[in-house]
Amino acid sequence: MSKISDDAQAILNYVGGPDNVNSLVHCVTRLRFELKDNQKVAKDKLLALPCVISVVNSGGQEQVVIGTKVADYYDVIQQLLANQRTTTKPKTAKHSTFSLTKVISGAFMPLLSVMAGAGMVKALLTVLASTHLLSTTSTPYLVLSAAGNAIFYFLPIFVGITLAKEFKADPFVGGALGAALLEPSFTGLIGKHGLNLFGMPLDPIDYSTTVFPIFIIIGAYILLDRLLKKIIPQQLQIFLNSMISLIILVPATVLIFGPFGNTVGNWISTIIMWLFSKSRLVAGLVLGAAYSFLTVLGLHWGLVPITLQNLKMYGGDVIGGVGVCAVWAQIGVALGTFLYSLFKNKDAKLKGLSGSITITGIFAGVTEPILYGLIMPSKRLIIITAIAGGIGGAINASLHVMVKSFLIDNIFSIIMMMYKPIGFMILGSGIALITAAVLTYFWGFESQKQK
Repeated sequence: MSKISDDAQAILNYVGGPDNVNSLVHCVTRLRFELKDNQKVAKDKLLALPCVISVVNSGGQEQVVIGTKVADYYDVIQQLLANQRTTTKPKTAKHSTFSLTKVISGAFMPLLSVMAGAGMVKALLTVLASTHLLSTTSTPYLVLSAAGNAIFYFLPIFVGITLAKEFKADPFVGGALGAALLEPSFTGLIGKHGLNLFGMPLDPIDYSTTVFPIFIIIGAYILLDRLLKKIIPQQLQIFLNSMISLIILVPATVLIFGPFGNTVGNWISTIIMWLFSKSRLVAGLVLGAAYSFLTVLGLHWGLVPITLQNLKMYGGDVIGGVGVCAVWAQIGVALGTFLYSLFKNKDAKLKGLSGSITITGIFAGVTEPILYGLIMPSKRLIIITAIAGGIGGAINASLHVMVKSFLIDNIFSIIMMMYKPIGFMILGSGIALITAAVLTYFWGFESQKQK
């Protein structure tokens, strides 16, 4: 442990010392420093330390790649920061960089472990149900389903907490804003028509598993919270800030933010179907490339009515036949990450994590840990997902691949022949998977300088 302590002290010195550190977090392999002055970083000296694999400046952060023992170094450095910071007034940062990928990473990185674990539960249940070892109506299945589904169903709550914490706002107010969208009094209104709120028409939407609305509501909350802290006396802020935030932002979300997303989704579905009428190749390319990110924004719901109508009228849906390629492209990214960690950077923790979420994707069709934990925080992996999904989507659309029912895309939906023609579906999805895995392995991660 003394060796870790010595190296941790050296790392802290070489990033400019305690007074140069605004904040420190860590992910799977990296110490992520937000510094007042990045010019004070002694990169050559950091790279000379045997514990440091590489040093990367990304998204306004100085990222020191440690590997599997990153948490040990993080704990020691946090203690050093607490002990060594001076009481002098800190210097202001020379510049402040807003990075969308940094915000997304900060929102989902704390949730990645539990999402991967819950995904494994869902994968296990899918196997047990598909092999008829466990009935989907049995008590054990329903109880374990609750364990596997909870993190995904209540995602707006968890993201509300992590996002608010990322921006130094009250994380529990952030969680409460997400919880209000899932509270039974509100969800009981879903499906009802002719509702109004403050004289405005209200169209209740199911916000479970979505993240786009909560990103907007937390962004508004952060701005409102800062304003309230300036104008409300400090002794009243303990209840007034949260009360005003809840009263203003929850109605604003259900009246404006949610319906806006739903309207945009309907526009997108109209454009997609127009493209299919003009060129299946182009439509498949565009939808396959965009489908993963429509899901992130919750805009894919605009395609659901068309899917249901196509299933009723034609016995199959081409949108699902293209969207499946986006799912297998995401799984390909996870597989490529696993192979990269296995053969290139030898990171046992990253290998274990990427391996588990690859399995959840293949067997359960649960790709949220892949999408939110790996892809969205990385510009390269976003590009790879779009390329692989687009290529597979173009192939499937051109070959008239369709889904035969509303389903979750996984290995069992293939085994049970839920697509037609099944051979062409395997071709397009397989190409998406392989393309994503190969591109991720060879290009998905920044090169590392190793001793």
